[in-house]
Amino acid sequence: MNDYRCFIWDFDGTLYDTYGRIVDAVKLAMDDLGLSYEGADVLALTKTTLRHASEALAGERSEELLRRYFAYERAAGMDTMQPFPGCVEALRAVVGNGGFNYLYTHRDQTALDALRRDGLEGYFRDFITDEADFPSKPAPDALNWLIDQHRLERRECVIIGDRRIDVQAGRAAGIATALFDPQGFYGPGEADFLFKKLEDIPLMLMQGE
Repeated sequence: MNDYRCFIWDFDGTLYDTYGRIVDAVKLAMDDLGLSYEGADVLALTKTTLRHASEALAGERSEELLRRYFAYERAAGMDTMQPFPGCVEALRAVVGNGGFNYLYTHRDQTALDALRRDGLEGYFRDFITDEADFPSKPAPDALNWLIDQHRLERRECVIIGDRRIDVQAGRAAGIATALFDPQGFYGPGEADFLFKKLEDIPLMLMQGE
């Protein structure tokens, strides 16, 4: 039986469908630099890390690509940040079953703006965004701080993300890991749990198999 109570959620690509926004910003930045993305799987590259993607796509001009990317990404409207189907139901189910939701994202305050806009902020007990200035995933520092701050039992915690760095951070912190993978990027064994639907996550992790 699975008995998790503390759900630590990533934002981009996990709770919110923002990869269209991210890929568009990368391509606009590449256009500015006169770089071609023909034949490149930009989405797959951004699902590693943005730095890895920029180096793969721009080589020695990766820093310039990143600067332009962030300018385009920040300029994109909030309508390009929408919750995935099942997001509301998953967050509500965790709270309804006596659990707690936490957010741990590399995104800035705009993540909280989106949650607030959609009436979801109240489902969370705490938030860690880019402003907190922890080392980036896969470093476990932010997770360890969250666990210590709220006196959480590690055996009751699970991190849910959509990238390998989420899993690596969770394992380094000694907690369970889950990947939200609706497009089938990952195979068995890449995390403790794989899910294609958000609403299945609390069902499976709080009420047993």
